[in-house]
Amino acid sequence: MHTRYDQAFKQLLRAALAPLGVFTPEVEVSPDPQRVDGWFVPDPARSSSVGASLLGRMSRSACTFEVFSDTPDDTEIVSCVRKQLNLRHVLLGRESPPPLPHLWVLSSGRPTKGLRALAARSKRAWPRGVYAFAPGLHTSVVVASELPEDRSTLLLRLMGRGRTLRRAIGELKTLGADDFERCIALPILIRYRIEAATAPVTPTDEELLMNTQEIMDMWERQAKEQGRQEGRQEGAQEGLLRGQRRTMLQLLRLRFGELPQAVVARIEAADSAALDQWTARVLAAKTPEEVVA
Repeated sequence: MHTRYDQAFKQLLRAALAPLGVFTPEVEVSPDPQRVDGWFVPDPARSSSVGASLLGRMSRSACTFEVFSDTPDDTEIVSCVRKQLNLRHVLLGRESPPPLPHLWVLSSGRPTKGLRALAARSKRAWPRGVYAFAPGLHTSVVVASELPEDRSTLLLRLMGRGRTLRRAIGELKTLGADDFERCIALPILIRYRIEAATAPVTPTDEELLMNTQEIMDMWERQAKEQGRQEGRQEGAQEGLLRGQRRTMLQLLRLRFGELPQAVVARIEAADSAALDQWTARVLAAKTPEEVVA
């Protein structure tokens, strides 16, 4: 069963690849009731800064993804390959088969038994940490902990654990507000923190929560700075209030998704005292209406 961390990284994949093509999560694979974590088909007419990263290189042709925040064993690796071959078989049976995908297994650590079981080799002309099985299996493995620590691999290293995750988050914090990695990853990490705060916390959750506290603080500082900038332009009090309202809307959208217009209207008309009171309710409330009740 995939963890909340795995789900968050699948959201990151979807957010990163959406500008480049069509990403479909949780694709059912026959003949057994199985699903792949994601299926991506690139659109040659689209472009994005992600295209220059390692993830962009991986997704230049149709591909599927399997995400493991806990290093998979040999049985899990073989299961991934079986699903991949089943999916290709199903697609080939269609009247007009789509491009057949290549599978990328994304692992936080090195799945030594799985690599050995299927005679994996370092993928030629690719960075370290990328392995390929026999060509007929149409499968590669990316080990986050072994990837070079450069910007091209940052999005993939965010799925790592321990030192790999800490260093990747440290790099994320140094990026500018408009850099694509930060724009993609920051909302997902903040949403993860909010969701984890309202549910039982696993050891994986605890690790990510600990490593992303500064990310949350940075996001809050960024929101306050935007309010101060607006304050200098249109009057300090009104600008700070506008920034407070925007932060409240961002928190609610991260927690609940799209908001009812009535909730948005209440927030846009609220004063500072009401916004402070409502902010304290975000994690405990079950609906956005409860927050502003």
